[in-house]
Amino acid sequence: MDAPRTGLSRDELADLGEQIAEHASHIDAATHRLLADIRTFDNAGGWSKQGARSAAEWLSWRLGWSGNRAREHVRVANALGNLPRIDDALRRAEVSYCKVRAMTRVATPETEELLLEDAKHCTGIQLEEICRKYAAVRRGLTPTPEDDKDRRRIIKRDLDDGMVSIQAMLHPEEAELIWTVLTRIARERDAGQFSRVDALVEIVDQVARGTSPDRAPTEIVVTVPLEVLTDPHAVQLVGATTRDGSCLSAETARRLACDCGVVSMVEDADGNCRSISRKTRTLSAALKRAMLQRDKTCRFPGCGNKVFLDGHHAVHWAHGGETSLANVLAICSFHHRFMHEYGYRVEMDEHQQPRFFDPQSRVVPAVIEPSTREEAGLRMIERANAGLAITPATAFPRWDGNEPNYDWIVQDLCRAERRANVSAETSDSVRPSPAADPSEDRASPQGTHDCIHW
Repeated sequence: MDAPRTGLSRDELADLGEQIAEHASHIDAATHRLLADIRTFDNAGGWSKQGARSAAEWLSWRLGWSGNRAREHVRVANALGNLPRIDDALRRAEVSYCKVRAMTRVATPETEELLLEDAKHCTGIQLEEICRKYAAVRRGLTPTPEDDKDRRRIIKRDLDDGMVSIQAMLHPEEAELIWTVLTRIARERDAGQFSRVDALVEIVDQVARGTSPDRAPTEIVVTVPLEVLTDPHAVQLVGATTRDGSCLSAETARRLACDCGVVSMVEDADGNCRSISRKTRTLSAALKRAMLQRDKTCRFPGCGNKVFLDGHHAVHWAHGGETSLANVLAICSFHHRFMHEYGYRVEMDEHQQPRFFDPQSRVVPAVIEPSTREEAGLRMIERANAGLAITPATAFPRWDGNEPNYDWIVQDLCRAERRANVSAETSDSVRPSPAADPSEDRASPQGTHDCIHW
């Protein structure tokens, strides 16, 4: 079609395509600098100084990224610190960030050169396939307990239609056990409708409530001297003790007392209990429901955590603060420590909005001030990339149109990794020659990677 709806001619469309390719390469080169900065920022702990629990959380807050994008950028940034060849290729925009992201999932210093050669001779989809197959082979050859930390996990994701997806990556036997139990319970239900989803919810509900719907939640018993709670200037190194004798600081005791059950006990000088009161809640169930209905998430700037939320008193109840909706706010368990042990504080303004302060009494901003830089982003990127000689063909894949031989490619990667392991474990005098491995006969001459002979 020579006259598309845009009104552009075939030549104009071709020129536009080349312009898109050049812009993309400029962005990839700029992404390299961004990743280098992220790696430095992460290693220096810059995120922790602003109250975030990780560099990914800080990026999500500061840049408005999704959690997954932030975590991937931090992962790739740190991986590139150990992969100098791939890092330099991205610096010169010879490969795209998407290809680098795929390679860093499986690359090692021994295989990065071969993977980089693959990346230059295949499309992004083909490289993803290579990396998936190579990862599967590696896991099968040398399974370790550490593998489970990356592969065995549960992911919760909010969907666009308002539903929530919970995915579990399990070993086959674990998945079979869960599926069998869900199937059995779904069949035993009297609702008249077979539903493994209802069965899963029922199991979780039974675990949460126990055998009785009125079952009390799990309790942690902490003994706190009254003066530790009531004196805001108490400096006791040991402010409380747990049932097993573990010692807690005074601020930890105050944090736990923000939202807890309280039982007053009077002891004599020998530690014998003389009287004991009934347990009361520092935050009633109704008040906590109202607080969660209002706050929805952790109120610490940039957090947004929806689980493990405590009720924090802006002015502690033991210091005369009211246990009212105007004096409490939702804080996740992670940031609750900031408000006590780490020296942060919060004040409620006349509109009942919280203002947070760091240990130096500086305001922790709830929103980011806009940048004062006036230089347009693209011009700034192009100026920084001026010495890289980027053209529309810089990252052009040298694919010849034939289907890659994935088996050969993965074998090459495995051989490279095996040779590196052998060289690390044996001396030159006992290292086996390449001819000792029959599979080496398929290798290309002069060490050229098989992938270029598709």
